Amino acid sequence: MNSEKPRFQYHKVYQDIRDKIEQGIVKQGQRLPTEKEMQEEHGVSRDTVRRALAKLEQEGFINRKSALGTFVRQTKSDYQLSSMKGFSEQMRSRGIKPSSDLDRIELSTSVKPHIREHLRLPEGEKCYIISRTRKGDGAPMAYETVYIPYALCPDIQKYIDDETSLYDVYENVYHHQLGVGTIRLEADIPNQKLQEKLGITRESPILLMNCVVCLMNGTPLYYVDCFYVSEKYFFSTQIYR
Repeated sequence: MNSEKPRFQYHKVYQDIRDKIEQGIVKQGQRLPTEKEMQEEHGVSRDTVRRALAKLEQEGFINRKSALGTFVRQTKSDYQLSSMKGFSEQMRSRGIKPSSDLDRIELSTSVKPHIREHLRLPEGEKCYIISRTRKGDGAPMAYETVYIPYALCPDIQKYIDDETSLYDVYENVYHHQLGVGTIRLEADIPNQKLQEKLGITRESPILLMNCVVCLMNGTPLYYVDCFYVSEKYFFSTQIYR
């Protein structure tokens, strides 16, 4: 009887947490209580709590992050490379509410040479630089910096807030017709700023997407560097032979 008790206790803790996740009582991306708090809640040992958490992690329900805590695993968003959609459109299509934390918006003539080249921006011409943390249901998903020539979107700062979709602004304010986008993807390691903005550690892998999008007439409209939390995304496309 006594030999079965620890196993029963561990399974009871495991099932309680799993039920809360499956019933939506705790949401995707939400931080779970600490091990100490779980001990007190269930009246069990730390070893029992850790066994329950290990099983939940093994089955893909949670992620345990060093120094940050235990979080409910988020379903990865599929960034489809076969169609041109903005972050807000991609989130809404999955039933997720998009939002942003605006970090900076400035008008500058100081732009890195490779970005100036991508935008075909003459030396001395002004460019908007917009940095935002992109969120899904309030959780950080990505951090982006967008470069937009002033000549194509003058006074764009008037139309930007925490809910703004730049694609809406491009198409419905400036009436631009978007054409072709060129994307480059690579793995990267988050620096201190990205760790803070995205709520991740240095050990958390990220995906860097560089993208330049042109208008129908071939004029480059914007260039973006976007850092995606890799545990929240996968990228897909269709290919033909």
